Amino acid sequence: MKRLLCLLLLLFSTISLAESLDGLKKIYLVSTSGELTQVATVEFVPNNDNIAYTVSIIDKPFENQFLSMRPFQCVMGAKQVMCHVPYPYKKKGVVTKDDLSDLSFDLLFLHKSPSEYGINMWNGIFYKLAVVDNQIEGIVFDVDMNILATPPDNLDEPFAEDEIFEADESNYVYPRVLIK
Repeated sequence: MKRLLCLLLLLFSTISLAESLDGLKKIYLVSTSGELTQVATVEFVPNNDNIAYTVSIIDKPFENQFLSMRPFQCVMGAKQVMCHVPYPYKKKGVVTKDDLSDLSFDLLFLHKSPSEYGINMWNGIFYKLAVVDNQIEGIVFDVDMNILATPPDNLDEPFAEDEIFEADESNYVYPRVLIK
């Protein structure tokens, strides 16, 4: 009986994982109050060893901004402006249940206060992603985007572990990402 329960639990967790990494999903920024703001969609297509994906940033809620001599798509807020930063180098475009890092690089942002002129690349936002139940959740980390000014030695891991810093979530309007 115990074996049967364990097998059923494993089966349902595998089905749940398969659902979270298959098909079309919506990507949301999650505010400190729990409000969801959709910023993109992602389509997962399982392959033999991994899962290919394609992210499509949606127009709404972004506004086009020209900051520091570059165009950005930004979510304009009263307390904080969050600007999407497209990853500038080639990626594999695949994930596994244990490695969602490529997808994290598609969800890079910069933040600034609405009163600031321009943008500072050291104000980078990196969301570490993990499969939780039947969805993907991400938690905010700080990163200096100046690192991306030149191609990294390892394109699979452009930020070394010691270049990704634990963030104080209270400093962010959107401290989390949710994909479901």
